[in-house]
Amino acid sequence: MNQTSHDTGGSFRWLLTYADMITLLLAFFVILYAISKVDLKKYEGVAVSLRGAFKGGTPYPIPAKVRGVERGAPQSDLLFELVQALRTQLSEDLKDERIQIERNTDKIVLRFQDAILFERGKAELRPSARRLLGKVASVIGTLPNPIEAEGHTDQLPIRSGPYPSNWELSTARATAVVRFLVEDAGLSPARLAARGMGEHQPLFPDDPVRGEPRNRRVELRILTPSPS
Repeated sequence: MNQTSHDTGGSFRWLLTYADMITLLLAFFVILYAISKVDLKKYEGVAVSLRGAFKGGTPYPIPAKVRGVERGAPQSDLLFELVQALRTQLSEDLKDERIQIERNTDKIVLRFQDAILFERGKAELRPSARRLLGKVASVIGTLPNPIEAEGHTDQLPIRSGPYPSNWELSTARATAVVRFLVEDAGLSPARLAARGMGEHQPLFPDDPVRGEPRNRRVELRILTPSPS
């Protein structure tokens, strides 16, 4: 009698292991489902806003949860979406390689050769530059990201015009870009900063006699907001 009872109880021990495995699988699939729902909500607003920018209209406002300001937001994915939108808006202008879009871990850099935006030695935007910056503003206008405009020159000293040094010229050019984004494109001035770097941050070695045209540029740096 005792032997029979022992055998019967042991035959059902596999049910304990089976039940544990089913419970773990259920928990695993619940986690996968939860992650997929969060991602969908987070990126849905980004897609809607950026598609509005692609079509040339006014982008829809991006909900706070997908603005990248909350702790733990996937900043790299948001930057990817923004780069794609900028490339679409500037597709024709990027062909001659005088405009570059560079993506880093914490920012996007839009680099414009100075001749696209300004006449030599001047800081007044060309009409074509206003059109170009308007395209950029249509993509970034509704985003909360801080933006820095930096003016750069080569090391050739400036010899004419109202600017006594390359430092003043580069600062005036960065300020002209910021003024356009605020006064014409309607961006919040609280998001923007302008600074001139002169010849002190070259991308390429400068020739002391001929200079280096590729160092004469304006950069728009679209920064990732710091987590709060």
